[in-house]
Amino acid sequence: MTAATHLWAKQLACSLLLLLAMAFPVAAGEQTTVAGHSEAEALCLGAEMYRNGMLPSGKPMAATVQGDIELTGTMSTCTNCHLRSGLGALEGGILSPPTNGARLYVPIKDLLDIPGSAMKRSMFKGGRPAYSRESLATALSTGVGPAGEQMSETMPLYALTRDEMEIMIFYLEHLSGELSPGVTDEEIRFATVVTEKTSTGDKEALLLPLNAFIKEEWNARLPTLNARQGGKLPSGGRPEARGYRKLALDVWELRGGPETWGSQLEALYRQRPVFALLGGTAPGKWHPVHEFCEKNQIPCILPDTELPVVSENDWYTLYFSKGYYQEGETAAKYLSRVFALPPGKKVVQLFRSSDQGNALARGFTDTWNKLGDAPLIDRPVAANERIDPKFWDRLASSHPDAVLLLWLDPSDLAGIGTLAASGDKPSTIFVSATMLAGDFKAIPDAVRDLILITHPTRLPGEGEYAKSVADGWMNYKKITVTNTAIAAKSYLVTRLLSRILTDMGGNLYRDYFLDIFDDGRDETNTSVLYPKLSFGPGQRYASKGCYVVSLAKGDNAKVVRQSDWVLY
Repeated sequence: MTAATHLWAKQLACSLLLLLAMAFPVAAGEQTTVAGHSEAEALCLGAEMYRNGMLPSGKPMAATVQGDIELTGTMSTCTNCHLRSGLGALEGGILSPPTNGARLYVPIKDLLDIPGSAMKRSMFKGGRPAYSRESLATALSTGVGPAGEQMSETMPLYALTRDEMEIMIFYLEHLSGELSPGVTDEEIRFATVVTEKTSTGDKEALLLPLNAFIKEEWNARLPTLNARQGGKLPSGGRPEARGYRKLALDVWELRGGPETWGSQLEALYRQRPVFALLGGTAPGKWHPVHEFCEKNQIPCILPDTELPVVSENDWYTLYFSKGYYQEGETAAKYLSRVFALPPGKKVVQLFRSSDQGNALARGFTDTWNKLGDAPLIDRPVAANERIDPKFWDRLASSHPDAVLLLWLDPSDLAGIGTLAASGDKPSTIFVSATMLAGDFKAIPDAVRDLILITHPTRLPGEGEYAKSVADGWMNYKKITVTNTAIAAKSYLVTRLLSRILTDMGGNLYRDYFLDIFDDGRDETNTSVLYPKLSFGPGQRYASKGCYVVSLAKGDNAKVVRQSDWVLY
């Protein structure tokens, strides 16, 4: 995301906070300003303090921990411990209690008042009385709790002015104060996205696992889930105190070009709001769906796309990987850290101006600019440009002994064997496994000694246990798999959703939904396609790795691993 786009996103978030403020009507005679700011401005300023450690003045917040250790800025953000949602976390055996608006002014009496997993609740050590505004300000500035107790020394003590404290408290009062859109007293509504160009087989691969989970697992065992609470609900009459709800899934089918998808998504959402998007598949870039989700602060969980938005700042879409971009990134890391390129060595990148080729090239370029020390030459291939043996001869003579990055599909690589006979043949050639679509035999024996392939999924023969578990589940649900990759991704979404909804209980806040994903364990045995999926605060690409492999000669085109899964 560019700086301008990031600023736009922050302004948009402030607009949504204004809608949040409007959800809390102000009675006649009550204050309508906060420290001289409108409520919408105060919420925006409070979000900057809570999430980013920045004061309304634009200066970093200052705090101390353990008596005299000074913290500033992002080191002192509330999200570090209490999460973006404010519902608290368990880290290193330390329980950070919830500080969201629905819980501040009610007492915490027992472990059911602590949101989250059974493990997190087990760390509950005792209750606390309800906060008042005065006792909350005291706690934030001195570390003395509402019962007069000294809080944990890991709790930062903030040096805030009266106005800054008023803004912070106002933000906390509204943080996760009302359940998110898409939730009713009885139901959580989700949606998934397809397009008119999505084949029937791909739709079935996406939808059958999701519907089987919703109808045959979650909704069918809903009475048992609620009975486990023993009739007990969290205290205080809070909005989440209704236990588990049934699930419903809408299918949003988009028509026409991607430039029209945003308006279609907005119309579908206005017609029937949803809590989050699950999976989804669409040709080309995911960008229109991504932007819709960022704008409306709707989680989008693990869509099937190799063309995600690559951003360090966006929050609401969780991807399997960076897709083609990640393969380009991997090639740059491997080339810079494994090869000792001599002075004057050229690195030449060929790609057609397609979404796929551009993403691979951008991933390599962005990373090479940070790590590489050899000049990079881009050689775009025009849409009508023919790649034949003469093309390869000209390329080799123009760039003798170069490193070539050939971000091309099998039809363009058909004559690549010509390079082996050239006296100016390249020293190394990188190609993309995803662009090859598994057709490794398209690489002729003559150049296999020169070829390295970026391979972003499990290698052949790996992950048999994970595959057998997923196949067993599909068979048990009587699902005929029409697209293995999409079905495997959809299956994984169901496994994650089962655990996360169980841990959420009635705390149905979108930010908390993502907070729990961020706190999730690594997924290996449920991941058919990737060796490992890992999660962490703010991390939006679960697959962190990509192999580099070569090919043995012969008809079998055996894949030979040349790198570990993760390249740092």
